[in-house]
Amino acid sequence: MKKAAITFLFIALSMFAHAQNRDFDGLWIGNLATSDNKSLNVTLYIEDNNVYSVTENDEGERIKDRDKEVGWSKGYGEQLNYVWMNKGGVWTETQTYSLVWINENKLSVYYFRHVSNLDETADVNTDWGYTGTGFLYKE
Repeated sequence: MKKAAITFLFIALSMFAHAQNRDFDGLWIGNLATSDNKSLNVTLYIEDNNVYSVTENDEGERIKDRDKEVGWSKGYGEQLNYVWMNKGGVWTETQTYSLVWINENKLSVYYFRHVSNLDETADVNTDWGYTGTGFLYKE
């Protein structure tokens, strides 16, 4: 968990930066290899350094996913970071994406997911999570 805490601190500190040298705008799609030996499909829409998860509407069209309770993004240099948080019932979740501009068609991604669950009978929290890496490609 020490590595995860350092990663989260690095991303949080980078949110105070100001300059963005690269244009990340567009729809980005790819797969991440996760630390739990699975593959995670990721689609992100980026506009003016604002990053959005993507979902489908009833007609099957891709749209910005605005269901996250807390979400923010910040770019600096060749990096753009996106964090969202959500809560439901006894769980709270955070997902973090650290994006690096490789070229106009490719982004490198380091991903972090952390979920906590309240055990109401013992008044404690349990948690689980995983990390992932991979690339997103501009559609």
